[in-house]
Amino acid sequence: MKKLFLQTFGCQMNERDSEAVSGLLIGRGYEKTQVAEEADLLLYNTCSVRDHAEQKIFGRIGNFRKMKEVNPNLIVGIVGCMAQEHGARFFKKNPEIDLVCGPGNLSQIPDLVDEIRNARAEAVGHFTGPSSRTSRLAIDKLNDEYSLGDIRYREGNIKALVTIMTGCDHRCTYCIVPYTRGDEQSRNSESILREIKDIESRGFKDVMLLGQNVNSYGKGLLDETIDFTGLLEKIQKTAPKISRLRFITSHPKDAHTRLFQAMRDLPMVCEHLHLPVQSGASSVLKRMKREHTREWYLEQIDEYRQFLPDGALTTDLITGFPGETEEDFLETLDLLERVEFDAAFIFQYSPRPGTPALKLKDDVSPEDKNRRHQALLAAQRAISLKKNQEMIGKTTEVLFESKAKRDDDRYVGRTRGYKRVVVSSPENLVGEFRPVRILSAADETLLGEIAFA
Repeated sequence: MKKLFLQTFGCQMNERDSEAVSGLLIGRGYEKTQVAEEADLLLYNTCSVRDHAEQKIFGRIGNFRKMKEVNPNLIVGIVGCMAQEHGARFFKKNPEIDLVCGPGNLSQIPDLVDEIRNARAEAVGHFTGPSSRTSRLAIDKLNDEYSLGDIRYREGNIKALVTIMTGCDHRCTYCIVPYTRGDEQSRNSESILREIKDIESRGFKDVMLLGQNVNSYGKGLLDETIDFTGLLEKIQKTAPKISRLRFITSHPKDAHTRLFQAMRDLPMVCEHLHLPVQSGASSVLKRMKREHTREWYLEQIDEYRQFLPDGALTTDLITGFPGETEEDFLETLDLLERVEFDAAFIFQYSPRPGTPALKLKDDVSPEDKNRRHQALLAAQRAISLKKNQEMIGKTTEVLFESKAKRDDDRYVGRTRGYKRVVVSSPENLVGEFRPVRILSAADETLLGEIAFA
């Protein structure tokens, strides 16, 4: 059988895209391998959100030529957001690459790979490298309807990812997503429910709904009137055997009272909200074009906690955005400490090609970016540790997802609030719900024991 090596970078949506592409290729006779050197087809599903993510890919491209010297039949593809962003420039800079395919064209990959192989077979003489006849570029379906929804292939049997919409109509000045993922496109609810009903019938226990901004689900649908909370209600009614339903990512502008009510009232919906604030200074938020202020965000958090006083809350933060003063940074630090997020993903600003923020002077020095970044990380670690220590002695439900990497007698799971829990057990806990009594805590992990009745 032909062998596929597919490595994924970036978000959960990329993970689901890779899973679906794997399913398509397995249907064409491929089997997956974890060893790149064994592959007949090597694909990198890429991320463009931060420069660091792109540099990881560029660092690997240098190996392609050596791999092709060993295996001249190898096909190499760059797919996903970097493919959409850079397009045909990949072929000019890196002739070892055979396929460049954007997010909207992923369902075409099996046919494109076949075309490349057929073109090689028809070429005169020995194959010495990609050319315009043998390489393929597919980035023309950016704003088409989602085409991977009916692919049943899943790489596990506990957690399932479901894409409910793609793209984003918000135009935050730092963000490249609208240019690599396109405009907002919501899937018809019937299609989503059909996928989730299938997931339920196969015994999956944890489902995560995906979108660049899930809260704006339903906008633009021509054949039905529905919003995100309406979709959550339909899922609860259609597939009630699913124990946990999550969603990511939410935009503060579109998170509202009805969402918080649904999170409180629908049994399957987990009490965890990821609500990126990006900055704690209204002046920075205005330059980011985030469409919310510091004060408005804090009001949202207060309302969320009125409905879900024990609900988990996580966020994203960017430090060092153009024009960020020391006072702006201190406002962000103050917001972090006031809200007390359970966890936060904190990044230094990096300019992204084609975004409006490129017109702003990147005037925060690397030294200040790093200092502020480290200060925010340290503050969040302290908050996370404090909140986790508050759980010591309490018992909570955990869904165990895997064995610990270094110890076969230790198992790793998640609470409904998405906190990571590790326990020791002679029993195989993978795929099982268990009540766990928390014994100790670190900033990222809770240690516990199975609580027996």
